[in-house]
Amino acid sequence: MATVVAGSHFLPMQLGQAQETGRPPICDFITGNPPNGQVKCNYEGGDNYVGNFVNGFPEGNGIYVYANRDRYEGQFRKGLPDGQGTFIKSDDTRYVGTFKEGQITSGTIIFPNGDRFIGQFDLVRNVSTDEVSAQPTGDGKFIYANGSRFEGRFFAGTPFGEGKFVHANGIICQGQFFNESLDGKGNCSYPNGLRYQGELRGGIPHGVGTITDNKGKSFPGVFRAGQREDQKK
Repeated sequence: MATVVAGSHFLPMQLGQAQETGRPPICDFITGNPPNGQVKCNYEGGDNYVGNFVNGFPEGNGIYVYANRDRYEGQFRKGLPDGQGTFIKSDDTRYVGTFKEGQITSGTIIFPNGDRFIGQFDLVRNVSTDEVSAQPTGDGKFIYANGSRFEGRFFAGTPFGEGKFVHANGIICQGQFFNESLDGKGNCSYPNGLRYQGELRGGIPHGVGTITDNKGKSFPGVFRAGQREDQKK
């Protein structure tokens, strides 16, 4: 489990309160065939479960509906999401993939605005709040609804390391990225043959760098929002 300082995270993910503890809750009201078989179960706090029980806890296939309108549909083991499943948050963010002991380990996040993340996850603890959440770590791909995409390394939920940002307009910037805003340094290639080497902010040239035209002539300078400063005058 990684530990990070307090701050915003790129793609935080948490299951409902009953699952955050890592321990299966105890059913308060139940119908069906406990402790083994198909049941409907109501928990303290308003959570509900329908599905298979083994030894008094969800096991196999089932649906767990949280009081806050979050919902998990899929496989359970020892009372926790474990196996293939889908976690749907109340804001319609969807986590689809493989779960282990109540947290997603690999799969896809689909956001309400159409953005998507595909990759691996790891548990991260915020040292300020002691909150544990599953966040992108390792190789991953973030696909924006506008057609742009980032492919590269993630750490504790944030792009951090080598990566490539492909703009919807055909510009490709690759190098080292430092945060969810895609600040970094590297090189960019343009559909018209231009090339850029230097600092990046928001995945575009910004800061100290050099532009090279398709004839090989270089123009070093300071860039702002993708343009060299003297070109604005």
